[in-house]
Amino acid sequence: MTYQQLTLDERYRIQALHQQRFTQGAIAREIERHPSTISRELHRNKGSWFADPYMAQRAAKIAGQRRIDKGLLSRKIQGDVKVLVEQKLRLSWSPEQISGRVQLELGLRISHETIYQHVLRDCQQRGVLRYCLRFGGYKHSRFKKSTMALRTLKRKNWLDQRPKEANERSEIGHWERDCVLGTRGTSALLTIIDRRTRYTRIRRVRKLNVEHVAKATIEALEPHRRVTKTMTNDNGIEFQRDAILQKTMGIPIFFCDPASPWQRGSIENLNGLVRQYVPKGRSLDDLPEWVPAALEETLNFRPRKTLGYKTPHEMFFGETMLLTSSPLLRFGFEFSRPS
Repeated sequence: MTYQQLTLDERYRIQALHQQRFTQGAIAREIERHPSTISRELHRNKGSWFADPYMAQRAAKIAGQRRIDKGLLSRKIQGDVKVLVEQKLRLSWSPEQISGRVQLELGLRISHETIYQHVLRDCQQRGVLRYCLRFGGYKHSRFKKSTMALRTLKRKNWLDQRPKEANERSEIGHWERDCVLGTRGTSALLTIIDRRTRYTRIRRVRKLNVEHVAKATIEALEPHRRVTKTMTNDNGIEFQRDAILQKTMGIPIFFCDPASPWQRGSIENLNGLVRQYVPKGRSLDDLPEWVPAALEETLNFRPRKTLGYKTPHEMFFGETMLLTSSPLLRFGFEFSRPS
C-alpha cells in the first residue's frame, strides 16, 4: 500500500477530534490512517509555537510549502550550475547544446528536459529565459496532432499522389500556396509560387477564411489558368473545402503531411523573402494597397541562384532581360524593364 498525503478534509477531521482531546490512536482509527501519520502531522504542522493549536488550514499550507522547498533543494539547476545554464541560454544556446557541453567539459549530467523545465518555471515567474530559446518557449502543444490535419486524413489528394512532373519540377504550372499572417485577427497575404520557375503571385486577403482565400487564389491564377496543372498546400483551416476550388479551377489540390513544412520548401522560402518587407508582428490591415503587387514584381525580377541567376519572370515567360545596364534600375520595389 502506497502512502498518500493527508487531504484538507482529513485535516479538518483531525482538528475537530484533537480539540475533543481524542488520543492519536483514536484519531487514526476514526480517519483510517496509521497512528504514526497522525503523530507526524500534529508534530510537524502544528505551528511555530509549542502552545499553538492544530489548525487544518494552516497545517495544509505548511505541508505545501515544505514540498515546494524540498523540490527547490532537490533541483540540479541551482547555484553555480544555475548561473552557467542561464548564461548559455542568454547566448542562444539550446538546452540540448548546454546539456551536451556541460557533460563533455564538466562531466555533469543534466538532461535537456531539466533545462526546459527550468525555463518553464522562470516563465511562470514572468522571467525572460523563454525568449532566449529559438521558438520563444517550450510548448508541449507542438507534440499534439493538429485537429485540422486529422479532419483531412481521408482526403484523396495527398502528396504521394502528386504527378511526377510536379515532384521533379520538370514543367511549369505546379503551384504551392500559403498565407503570411499579420497580427492576430488582421488580414493576411496569400502567397503562391510556381515550383519550377519560382514565379510568384501575391494577394491581400482581408479575412483569413475559406471564401476569401479561394477567391484570391482564383484571381491570382486566372491569367495563367491555361498552364496551371496542380496546387499544393498545407492543412490550414483556410485551405479546406478544396473540392469546390478544384471543381472551379479544374485542377487537383494536394495536401502535405501534417507538420511537414519541408514538403513545400519553395513556398516556405518565398514567405521568408516576403518577411524582409513585412516583418512578423505588424498588422497587415493598414498595408498600402500597392504593396502586394510591388512585392510580387520585386521578387519576380530578382535573380535566383537556383535558376542559374535568371529571374522567375524570365523563366516563366521565356524572356531575356537586362538587369544591370538598364537606366531604369532601382532598389526596393522598383525593377528594370525589358530591353
